Amino acid sequence: MPQLNPEFFVSQLFWLVVFFSFLFVFLWRVSLPRIATVLEKRQNKIDENLSNAKKLQEEAKEIEVNINEKIKIAKKETDDQIKKIITSLENEVSSQLSILDRDLEEKISKSEKEIISNRNSQMENINDQITDITKTIVSKITDINLSDSDINKAIKSGKEYSN
Repeated sequence: MPQLNPEFFVSQLFWLVVFFSFLFVFLWRVSLPRIATVLEKRQNKIDENLSNAKKLQEEAKEIEVNINEKIKIAKKETDDQIKKIITSLENEVSSQLSILDRDLEEKISKSEKEIISNRNSQMENINDQITDITKTIVSKITDINLSDSDINKAIKSGKEYSN
């Protein structure tokens, strides 16, 4: 193997120094600065994105707080409106119920008056029929002709005894 032959050591060392010095200079002057600038740009972009994310997170928290406050206000307003509507409906219902009660009272009083008047008229009809029947019976049983006023007096006197 020629690499292990001592007579080639000097030439190998020379080329080793030349190659590594060229590689060192190339890396030091060309590749590493480019890599460093890329890493620096990358780090700057990451820092910028993190700061933007923090700002956006703070804005999101502020927006959330505002939304929660508006929701609370809206809930309170709707609760107040619901309470107002309920009280107004209760008042309306109570007023309508009182109107209905008055109407029912009027109808009941009218019905009572009609019943009383119907009862009185029926009682008069009954009294007239009793008078007619009594007159007919008395005339058939006896030959006495009684007047309506006599029969009415007798009926009234009979009512007085029954009371």
